[in-house]
Amino acid sequence: MKTNLGSLTRFGHPIYLGFIAGVEKYGKEMLAFSSETSESGQFLQYGKEPLFLNIGGATPIWRGISAGASVRVTLEATANLDAVSTLGGETSRERLAVNAEPSLKTILGTNIDLGSTFCPESDCFLNGWETALTYRTKSSASTTVDSNIIVTQTIPDPGLSLAVTTIDSFQPETIAIGTQYSGDGWRIGGSIEQQNWSELEDEFSGDSIKDQGSVASGNRIGFDDILIPRLGAEYQLNKNFALRGGVAYEESPLKTTRNPELNYLDTDKLVVGLGISATYDRTRLLAYPVRLDLGYQYQQLQERDFTVVDYDGDETSVTADGDIHVFSGSITLKF
Repeated sequence: MKTNLGSLTRFGHPIYLGFIAGVEKYGKEMLAFSSETSESGQFLQYGKEPLFLNIGGATPIWRGISAGASVRVTLEATANLDAVSTLGGETSRERLAVNAEPSLKTILGTNIDLGSTFCPESDCFLNGWETALTYRTKSSASTTVDSNIIVTQTIPDPGLSLAVTTIDSFQPETIAIGTQYSGDGWRIGGSIEQQNWSELEDEFSGDSIKDQGSVASGNRIGFDDILIPRLGAEYQLNKNFALRGGVAYEESPLKTTRNPELNYLDTDKLVVGLGISATYDRTRLLAYPVRLDLGYQYQQLQERDFTVVDYDGDETSVTADGDIHVFSGSITLKF
């Protein structure tokens, strides 16, 4: 959702407010969370991100230069459980407390219309060119569980204490720069994005599930910072229909191919996307145009060999590869 808040002031300067919210499975998994070890292998980047919120604002600053800032809202949940239990698992005197606090992560961005900035009153070779720069801090969802259980006739007061802290849905610190050129009914652009995945090693060291406590420090999981190039184009068929396409190559941030306890699998990916948008200027019920977007994305996972280690220490060589097909659609309403 995007709206202009400039009418709230007497200055007449446009101030745009944007809000994005997303949930998985139609809201049925708003607080879904998964963090586990594995002896058979698990994919690194294909976990759930059940709930995400983004809110921010932007405004024109000077001669084709606009800047904006937003915050990404993630949840840091804590749970405390105290109970008395028998050896048969029957509990009594239970006390459960759950709390979820929002954590705000910053996203900054700027856009420069080079023609309007450097030659606002005349034509020059910079007309049609735009450049954008964005920065996003790292973010993740986290859960901490503290429990204390007294087992009658076996574990007396103060009981057995268990503490687990883990993260999910990690998003690395990201810096991206891109540029595009717009012609008559078409445009083409490209970008380079740096993702600093090496910071995930420090996050895992404080994770009770992913810390690999039984593995020597020199053999634990490692991550690399990566660069992702992207190229895209759009062609306006007429005033109502447009075709879009893009291609990207994403290196795997997973540096190590042998990760006992976790056994993460991840490969380089070639990503190709195609889409079409249709804008309906007039409908029977709505006063403003309605836009429908349909898209298809193909991801080719490049072959990569891994060594999977089970809980008994036995090793198995496996090869990870495959194809991913994604279909998506959206409707945009103006009001």
